[in-house]
Amino acid sequence: MANKDWQLFVFDWDGTLMDTTSLIMKGYQHASVELGYPKPSDELVLSTIGLNRSDSIGICCADCPPGRYAEFTKAYMDWYAKQESQLDLVPGFRKLLTNMHKDGRRLAIATGKSRAGVERVFKITGVGDLFEAVQTADTNFSKPNPMMLHSLADETGLETTDMVMIGDSVLDMQMASNAKADSVAMTYGASPADKLKQYASLGTADNVEELAKILNLTQYLE
Repeated sequence: MANKDWQLFVFDWDGTLMDTTSLIMKGYQHASVELGYPKPSDELVLSTIGLNRSDSIGICCADCPPGRYAEFTKAYMDWYAKQESQLDLVPGFRKLLTNMHKDGRRLAIATGKSRAGVERVFKITGVGDLFEAVQTADTNFSKPNPMMLHSLADETGLETTDMVMIGDSVLDMQMASNAKADSVAMTYGASPADKLKQYASLGTADNVEELAKILNLTQYLE
């Protein structure tokens, strides 16, 4: 367990607060085939989760020219949004976040989603009011660039060293390291646990209960 008293708890969304990893992967594969391109491997798509949309498409569907990115995005979203609307937060997170917020703990989001995507999932889950600040990929450089965390520092008046980043990908952990913030990795998302252990400064968690133990937040799950 860690002993530091962090001033801001920063959460990734996809694959961390909401278990959307497999949906994103299948959505990119669907769009690639829909547009007539080869189906990318599971591993390739998963390695791009956290990047902005253009960067992800460029890696997952290298044959797709930028002029078709809008068409790719539409094919992806037409499939993905219907699936996402059926999801809720990963078990345990609603209670943890709600109780942390009630106790005055400061919460924020740093996600590879667009601002519109965040508003969409906030509407689905109803947790938007719990977060005082949100940084997205369409207004920042993609992870692992530390810009999102620096932007949160500007927005909240805190230092990045006062933050802990909770994510599910190596990109999340690298972003935290680049910003000199602490980090914990959830193992059920985009990156394999063995790789996450190499980058997460405070270790890995298989579920919300383990995360709470690492961050000394178990009182919020009682």
